[in-house]
Amino acid sequence: MKQDNYVIFKGTKDGIAVQLHPDADFEVIKQQLEKKVEDAAKFFDGVKTSIVLKGRDLTEEQESQLLDIISEKCNMTITFVKSQNTEINQMAALLAQEIQPHNITKFHKGSIRSGQCLEFDGSVVLIGDVNPGGEIKAEGNIIILGQLKGMAHAGCKGMMDAFVTAIYMVPVQLRIADIITRFPEENKKGPKPPEYAYVEDGQIYVMPLS
Repeated sequence: MKQDNYVIFKGTKDGIAVQLHPDADFEVIKQQLEKKVEDAAKFFDGVKTSIVLKGRDLTEEQESQLLDIISEKCNMTITFVKSQNTEINQMAALLAQEIQPHNITKFHKGSIRSGQCLEFDGSVVLIGDVNPGGEIKAEGNIIILGQLKGMAHAGCKGMMDAFVTAIYMVPVQLRIADIITRFPEENKKGPKPPEYAYVEDGQIYVMPLS
């Protein structure tokens, strides 16, 4: 494959697919993506679409860098992101299976910083992190495609079967309906798999997302 074809844009019925060469150096991928987005900036101007990243496995940091390039170089609104990242695919599957059909779902791209609060009367999918001092509240479920290090409150109007899940879950406080739990310090150290928090018998349980 020629180097100028290491990144290929394709329109699909669901949005825009970005095909990435599986073996190319990631810095080369970034450079070519930046050039192609700049060249197509007028075409993407004002477009609201989903993005599918295909062709190679990406770390959370690599995916974030590619999305930042797209966001910074053109006036495109990204409504949802799919990738070959196994953890994100697990979250997407959970979203499809578990979110109650009557709930409206808000997709938010960007991290919640200290002092910020994202609140929604429905379920929330956050493409980013909840940093210490940040808070996310939802009437329904909360799915975080990133790190939960701040506060999360699902089922904030009393929905006991709401859940919270994150790729990396070490919250300051986790709340579902009116039940509150805090993570022990020993649970905040070292690498962890994606986790899923739910209520059973009046208590919040946290388990690995399989």
